[in-house]
Amino acid sequence: MNKITNADALILAGGKSSRMNFADKALLNFDKNRTFLEKISDEMSNFENLMISINQDQNFLVPRGVIITDSTPNIGPLEGIHQGLLNAKSNFIFVTTCDMPNITKEFIDFVMLFLSSDYDAIIIKDSQGRTYPLFGLYNKSALTTIEGFLMDKNYRLQDVLAELNVKYISLNNTIFDYKKLLKSIDTEDELKHLSIFMGNRPFISICGAKNSGKTWLIQELIKHFKDAGYKVATIKYNPNLDLNSLDSDINKYKIAGAPGTLVFSKDSYILLKNRSNESFFQYLNLFKDFDIILLEDFKHEPFPKIEILRKDISPKPVANPQNLLFYVTDIPELLKTKKPDTLDIKDTLNIFKILLKITGLN
Repeated sequence: MNKITNADALILAGGKSSRMNFADKALLNFDKNRTFLEKISDEMSNFENLMISINQDQNFLVPRGVIITDSTPNIGPLEGIHQGLLNAKSNFIFVTTCDMPNITKEFIDFVMLFLSSDYDAIIIKDSQGRTYPLFGLYNKSALTTIEGFLMDKNYRLQDVLAELNVKYISLNNTIFDYKKLLKSIDTEDELKHLSIFMGNRPFISICGAKNSGKTWLIQELIKHFKDAGYKVATIKYNPNLDLNSLDSDINKYKIAGAPGTLVFSKDSYILLKNRSNESFFQYLNLFKDFDIILLEDFKHEPFPKIEILRKDISPKPVANPQNLLFYVTDIPELLKTKKPDTLDIKDTLNIFKILLKITGLN
C-alpha cells in the first residue's frame, strides 16, 4: 500500500494518567506482544511520518517515528497538537492518543477520505452527537488560532474548535463500532476489561462438563440481556454437525465446486463457507453490531469464562482456569462458603447483573 504523505501522524502520549494510578499509558500492555503505543503505531504504519508527543518528564523508546515534547509542560493536549503542527512536514496532522488502542487502519483510512484544505480541522462526531477532538485531522491553518488560545492560557480544545472552520464527520449509517474504536482506557478497571476480552467486543464462555446445563444457562442469560435492551449473539462449536444436511442443494453446490453458499428466507439467512485456518476472533467480527457474544463451552481456551459445577454431574472444575470469571453451582457445600467467585446457578438475574459490570455494558 502507498504511504500516506499528505498528512503526518501524531500520537499524544504525554498525559498524567492520574486515573490509571499514574502509570504510563503508552507502555501498558494491549496484548501479550504489544504495548498500547506499539499497537497504535502499527495501525498508523501507512503514514510516512509519525510523531510521538511526550512530556518533559518521560523517557522511553518509541517503536518508530520521532519524539516531540511540549514547550510549556502540563497544559494538556492542545500544546501537543500545537507542537505537532509546528514539526509536521505536511500541512495536516492526523491526531490520536495513546489511550485509544482499539483504533484500526480501516477507521483511519475512512477519516482520511475527508481530508480537505478547506477546513482547519476534521473531527469525528458519533451517532449520539458527541465529538472526539483527539481523533482527527488538524490543518496548519489552525496554528494562529491555537497560539492565540495558548497565549490567553485557555487550553480547552472545544473552545478552540468553536473558533475554527471544522468539518464534523458523522458516523451515522457507517459500519464502524465507534463505542469500541474511540474508547479511551482511563482506569485500571477499563484496562482489566480490555485485557479480559483481548481487545474484542465482550464475549463470555459458558462452560462445564457434558449435561451440566450450559445451554439452559445461555438461554436464561439471553432472556435477561434481551429484556434489558442488549443484542446477544451465540457461538458454538460442534465437530459432529453436518451443515450440508441443512439443505440438500447446498451439498450439491459444494460437490460441484462452490466453496461458499448462502441460503436465506424473509427472516434470516445461513452462510456456509469452507473453513481454512481462520482465527476464532474472525468469527467474533461477524457480530460487530451485537453488544455481547455468549460462547457455549470452549473450556480449554484462555477465554473469559463461567464454569458450571453441578452436584452428581460435575462437582470439580474441568476448564482452563485462565480468565475464569466465576463458578455457578447448585452444590450446597460450595454455596455455603459464600465465596465471591461462586454463585447460585438458579439466580440467573444476579449472574446477569455481574456480567453487566464485568463487560462494562452497564
